Amino acid sequence: MSRTEARSQARPRTGRPRLRALLNTVAALGVLAVTASALVVAQPQAASAVPATIPLTITNDSGRGDQVFVYVLGDPGTGRLGWADASGTFHAWPTVGGTPVDAPDASIAGPANGQSKTIQLPKMSGRVYFSYGSKLSFKVVNDGRLVQPAVQNPSDPNRNKLFSWTEFTLNDGGLWINSTQVDFLSAPYQTGLRKADGTVLSTGMLKPDGYQNVVNALEATPGWNNLEQRAPDGSLLRVLAPSHAIGTGQLDPNVLSSYVDQVWAKYTNENLTVAPYSYDPATVFTGRVVNGVMRFTNASGAYVTEFRKPSSDSIFGCYNDLAAPNNDIGAIARTLCAGFHRSTLLTRTTQPGTSTSGFYEASVTDYYSKFIHQQMANGKAYGFAFDDVLAQESLVHDGNPTAAYIQLDPFSGTASPIDGSDGGGGDGGTSPLPSGTGPVRAANGMCVDVPWADSFDGNPLQIVNCSGNAAQTWTRSGSTLGALGRCADVSGGGTADGTVVQLWTCNGTGAQSWTYQSATRALVNPQSGKCLTTVGGTPQHDGQRLEIRTCSGAEAQRWTF
Repeated sequence: MSRTEARSQARPRTGRPRLRALLNTVAALGVLAVTASALVVAQPQAASAVPATIPLTITNDSGRGDQVFVYVLGDPGTGRLGWADASGTFHAWPTVGGTPVDAPDASIAGPANGQSKTIQLPKMSGRVYFSYGSKLSFKVVNDGRLVQPAVQNPSDPNRNKLFSWTEFTLNDGGLWINSTQVDFLSAPYQTGLRKADGTVLSTGMLKPDGYQNVVNALEATPGWNNLEQRAPDGSLLRVLAPSHAIGTGQLDPNVLSSYVDQVWAKYTNENLTVAPYSYDPATVFTGRVVNGVMRFTNASGAYVTEFRKPSSDSIFGCYNDLAAPNNDIGAIARTLCAGFHRSTLLTRTTQPGTSTSGFYEASVTDYYSKFIHQQMANGKAYGFAFDDVLAQESLVHDGNPTAAYIQLDPFSGTASPIDGSDGGGGDGGTSPLPSGTGPVRAANGMCVDVPWADSFDGNPLQIVNCSGNAAQTWTRSGSTLGALGRCADVSGGGTADGTVVQLWTCNGTGAQSWTYQSATRALVNPQSGKCLTTVGGTPQHDGQRLEIRTCSGAEAQRWTF
């Protein structure tokens, strides 16, 4: 049976550019799951000039001798699904009736072990599939809708094939590309991009023997030791995510019920506060269980929505009882869903909070996501649909990419980072500032600016539309960030959230020291341990001032050079 999956990153009310991989089941035809892919299209940025295609280099470090096949599938923004060939030319799926027919062969021969192959990635939103040893089976139905692999169905023609995929959006706003384990954990891989300055950002690299370590950890956890799918010869194909393993009977459908009962009991007697918008912390919703239903009101006390006690299936899929539309109701639902996965709802009465400490520590938790995050080099993964809550997703983005990468990694042993990257940051990827001179751009493409180009001590820094003048030309040297002969400075050497970041005479103190986290693109002041942040949250408009705040991975703390 096919079922609707809520696999998206809720788009905040500001419409900020975020990748969204939304797979809605259209119908169940025989043994096939029929799905259509659609992604939130990022708003174009005037400062960017993303070409029609960028090179995508696929490197095969798997150590396997199988033939690799690659597929680039998606929507170029026209609403018509199709595939791209190696040159980046888009081809729409044929128009057909209600009976599924074989899709045209969209496969591209991939690189042999130890080799690389570069193809062109066009502007579109979708997936890049890769398979080992045999081609994947796709069908089309109902005017170009694509029947995609659904390995949770034992009769699916791709059930015994070894494959995985990455999700991406490339448009005038740049490139968003992520690794995913929302459906299953299988063939290890990394994905990444190269920025215009040559910096390579990557994500998805496992720690040494990380794949087998996840398998071993699950096998040693009672109730979670039956998630594997194997080929007829006994070789491991994948570990199913709990969202599918419940449907296949490999996981107890009530595996989270005791935890859910405790949450419902707790909030029958006290309030749950949900503050879902990192860029708008003043917007909060209050939940209380009344007559078995958790009701939410806004700051004015007005009713917003309510949720019945969710099933384990609803939690793992972030759907049904926790359906998340693209509005405030969805923002509450996605926060609840993340709290259930990470088992933080009994220990934090304000969700999601600002820290990742305490995740997955309850005896009843999502062990699948827990072990995957533990084995990622940078701790980031897409273990469930809303893993982007508190920026725990394995995603990289740049507004002006010059190349994209997929690296097929070994199934055991140690993977190497994508050439030029740090492997996704390792323990966070904090490193000295990349040396150079030029603008410092916020997540919306605006530039850090000295107001009125006036170099007086104490002039508070801001972001404005980029003009390329001296007030926006910053020299990164050692640990300092300087413009107009002075340095970016934390006012008074403060360490509290909200301390102003200003221009000040360079003095070599800790107030003027900065490091860079390539994985999160954060500028960190080591003295305070806090991150450079746009006041008011997500960068939106001219004149937003800068401050330091606890590092959270939010877009308000993402900077590029």
